[in-house]
Amino acid sequence: MKKPPPPTGPSPAAEPDPDTLLMLRVRDDDMEAYTLLVERFQQRVVNTVYRYTGDGAGAEDLAQEVFIKIFKARKTWEPVAKFSTWLFRIVTNICLNEIRNRKHRPNVSLDDNPLLDPGQEDPAALETSRKELVHAVRKALDSLPENQRMAVVLNKWEDQSYEQIGEAMNLSVPAVKSLLFRARQAMKDQLEKFLSPDA
Repeated sequence: MKKPPPPTGPSPAAEPDPDTLLMLRVRDDDMEAYTLLVERFQQRVVNTVYRYTGDGAGAEDLAQEVFIKIFKARKTWEPVAKFSTWLFRIVTNICLNEIRNRKHRPNVSLDDNPLLDPGQEDPAALETSRKELVHAVRKALDSLPENQRMAVVLNKWEDQSYEQIGEAMNLSVPAVKSLLFRARQAMKDQLEKFLSPDA
């Protein structure tokens, strides 16, 4: 007896993005959903702002501004992309505006963990060569043009694809690739002594 053929028809729909579902609730003025979204993304946003600006003192203030903008824009938000893509577009704009609006770059201590991930040992306890590398990377990152710096932060620390970075920065994929190529080359030149075989 032959087995019946497998059923045909449209494949089951992909699971909806849980963050998008939360944002739909926020759009309907659900404050519990808004609190959950903030809790889910706050540390990522703070880390991204911190790595971009190098300003530990101001990172939380700028992160708060991001979430205020999200709440104010809730009524006009449409789920045309993943919520995180829209979120990081706002993060990108706020970071770029912050840098452009600064008349003078504040002095930032390079010893307050600008690049290492939370949970790692304090740089003050690291060996001298490791601290020098952290400082050199921070300096090389700060020296990049604004767009290049943001592309590196999103790619390296947020692990975003070229497509996601392009959506966040309103750029084409080839433009993102070009930004990252130039940024990596510039950083490589500045970090040459750390990259040499004898380092």
